[in-house]
Amino acid sequence: MRPLIGFLLKTYPKLSETFILNEILELERQGLNLHIFSLRQPPERCTHPGVATVKAPITYLPSLLPEFDPAQEKKLLDAHLDLFHQDGSTYLKALKFYMSRPEKRRFHEFLQGGYLAWKLKTLGITHLHAHFANVPTATAEIAQAFTGLSYSITAHAKDIYLSNHDALNRRMAKAEFVLTCTDYNRHYLEQISTSRTPIHLAYHGLDVGRFTPAPKTQTSDVPLILSVGRFCEKKGFPYLLKACHILKQVGLSFRCVIVGYGPLENSIRQQINDLELNEHITLVGKLTQDQLIEYYQQADMFVLPCLVTDDGDRDGIPNVLLEAMSMELPVVSTNISGISELVQSNENGVLVPEKDALSLAQALEALVRQPDLRTTLGKAGRLTVLDKFGLSRNVGAVKDWLLQAIKEPMRPQIQASVLGDLLKLAAS
Repeated sequence: MRPLIGFLLKTYPKLSETFILNEILELERQGLNLHIFSLRQPPERCTHPGVATVKAPITYLPSLLPEFDPAQEKKLLDAHLDLFHQDGSTYLKALKFYMSRPEKRRFHEFLQGGYLAWKLKTLGITHLHAHFANVPTATAEIAQAFTGLSYSITAHAKDIYLSNHDALNRRMAKAEFVLTCTDYNRHYLEQISTSRTPIHLAYHGLDVGRFTPAPKTQTSDVPLILSVGRFCEKKGFPYLLKACHILKQVGLSFRCVIVGYGPLENSIRQQINDLELNEHITLVGKLTQDQLIEYYQQADMFVLPCLVTDDGDRDGIPNVLLEAMSMELPVVSTNISGISELVQSNENGVLVPEKDALSLAQALEALVRQPDLRTTLGKAGRLTVLDKFGLSRNVGAVKDWLLQAIKEPMRPQIQASVLGDLLKLAAS
């Protein structure tokens, strides 16, 4: 019987996390037996078609967020009671660990960590892999305190740069291995780590067969600039709007479509109005991957002006850059974080300084005016993705690391005692 590996996520499925969906599907294609755990129910009804083809069962952990639910609370407490009856000594050690952590105490995290531990034992999980080094890994760490089960981590972006270094270091030290999606991230994590836990580079893989350029059925005298991303600060959309305003001022004909959603949508719409760009820019809401491919096929170039926020948040290598390059679209982005590991400026795309609307406008103007340059950069971009970012090879490495980490699950001892007072103490 194939070993059962747990996959722990904060929210599954999530429209903006296609890289995780791609990884799950490819791991299953390569023979791994997975069980998905999600800390939250997805708020979105719209999902990618690939979600329906995932074979792994999904367990949504009971949650008291965003609103308290007595039925959910009962499930959490029942699991903790069972854990305590199984092995009171281990339960006390796990509680002591939780109480001693220097991070802000979140009792909900402890409750979910205990429930997760109970479920891992029940299912006979052999190893747990957590995507994101913040809340999911903190929960995995608590589950490990209850079970002794090994875990590993994939760290991405905000979960690296906005996490407390001491907590991040401790979580990495307890992991079998750490994966991260850029070499830039890997070097950063190595500077934080004081343990011997291996930290591996694992680029997001792309199914290049799905993102294949199709001959355009018609050409337009008005080039289409495409951008895709969550409407959050680190994507840099205000600078794209300023760049579009500059293009309009110099009399350049263009259209711009921005696909996305998020907390900054109202301010982006307001900026479009203020800059009188309504005739040039169209905002498109949430799209599935299949719907997005249609926009890639219509576009003449792709732009995403990522930036580093004041609190340190930043992207790694946005998956949409891989998708656009695989579709032979010339891409324009910024020289931050791991993006330069994908894009070599003026070879397979264009990189400009972050937060520089004028440089961004100049790069876009050059592509608008030079169709041959668009073709050259686009073809080179697809070759880069084929060479370094293929799904099968990159996820194959993840599969190998997961199989190497598998250990026998812990078998609980039976012991009984009282739990209520301890839980009240932990919550205080």
